[in-house]
Amino acid sequence: MATQELVLSASSASGSSSSRSGGSTSTPAIHLHDLATSSHVQAFKTSSNGPNSLATVRSQDGVGGTVWAIQEGKAIAGVWAWQKDQQHLKLHLPERLTCFSISPNGLWAAGGSPNGQVYVWEIASGALQASWTAHYRTVNSLTFTPDSALLISSSADASVHVFVVAHLLDPDTPGTYSQPYGTLGDHTLAITAVAVGRTANANGGRCWTAAEDGTVKMWSLSPPFDLLATFSLPSAAKPTSLVVDSAERFVYVGSGEGNVYLIPLFKRKGAVGGAEAIEGDGLGAPSIKADLACLTVESPVTCLALSHGESQLLVGTRSGEIHIHSLPSHQQLRTITAHSGPITHLSTLVRPADLSNSASRNDPWPIMEIRNLERTRVNVSSKHAQTVGISLRPSIGSSRLDRLRRASPQAQLVSAQHVTNQGEDNSAALSQEVRELRAALDRAVKLNEKMWNGVVDLKLA
Repeated sequence: MATQELVLSASSASGSSSSRSGGSTSTPAIHLHDLATSSHVQAFKTSSNGPNSLATVRSQDGVGGTVWAIQEGKAIAGVWAWQKDQQHLKLHLPERLTCFSISPNGLWAAGGSPNGQVYVWEIASGALQASWTAHYRTVNSLTFTPDSALLISSSADASVHVFVVAHLLDPDTPGTYSQPYGTLGDHTLAITAVAVGRTANANGGRCWTAAEDGTVKMWSLSPPFDLLATFSLPSAAKPTSLVVDSAERFVYVGSGEGNVYLIPLFKRKGAVGGAEAIEGDGLGAPSIKADLACLTVESPVTCLALSHGESQLLVGTRSGEIHIHSLPSHQQLRTITAHSGPITHLSTLVRPADLSNSASRNDPWPIMEIRNLERTRVNVSSKHAQTVGISLRPSIGSSRLDRLRRASPQAQLVSAQHVTNQGEDNSAALSQEVRELRAALDRAVKLNEKMWNGVVDLKLA
């Protein structure tokens, strides 16, 4: 069976337009669409989310995944399971969050607040592992590297900090995690978008940041976190979103003017067929111009995403439309009009095996264990006393058991007689073995006693 790729999208209620006939819905929800046909697959109701406030946990190892969304303007996180469209859980948070992220391994959740505070929870237990003031203004985004080893925070204070997740979770070094592992600080205005490469991990990789100063910067994620290049957009352009392909060949940048810019990360050499990486000279070097828009839409761009094969570019807009463009021609293929408010989340994923209308629904998967997220940190002794739940998938071998139950009574009788005879033979053999072992034990005890008496006599002589 061919793999089906889906589009996951969410919108904000603020600035929503009136419902368009045949397209948008008046009830804000998280939607799933088929990427190939744009047909509607499922809606998770009811949810209204701000930017960078939605995250997913994929279904794996027989345990069903979930969708997490911070409700706009509320200190509440809604949780939906792939298996049903109604809300699965409602979690209360320490305060209203402006961004939210879940690590790719599905173990940790991170949230940022308007006052610069960052929280990190363990999902299985709900324990608040760390809480610290990372910025002095609003935290705009939180991004984990693909290996879940680094957490990157961006803020309206124009700074980007890199934290080591292992340090955040270490109970023996309380308070030291507030010091970032590195800082990416060459922007002059608020950070609007952050993207990491597929190869980014604890040992290095690359990171891209965009800000209201009209620049996109490329950084190294290994100390000392060098600035590799700066790309400047036209003076009127304000970048709002970023997406980088898995091979890190190019970056697409969306702007508030409705333009999408293509930044190639490699350029042709003089030799035929050759190519070389595009890099600047670090801090103080002149920026590289990226002033040609590859496509334009009628509404400001709010989100960008690439298909898994990177043959299609998805553009989310403030008007609630999602435009799908072919790559590399940038020709528009289809438009999805399921939202009435600005698109705040846009991503692609392979259809989960436990989606509510999937063929495997007759084989139910347990939903992952989720606890209430704690509002305050607990001491080490209380943390050790916490319990972590694990959901186990029910047995899937029922068909084999049914075939056994349908065995004929005669076959069952013959099998029972064979087992009885075999059991009698085994019993006799075991009894004989027990007698032999007891005799050997008696001989060993007598020999040990004789040796002990001999040693005692020698000492007393």
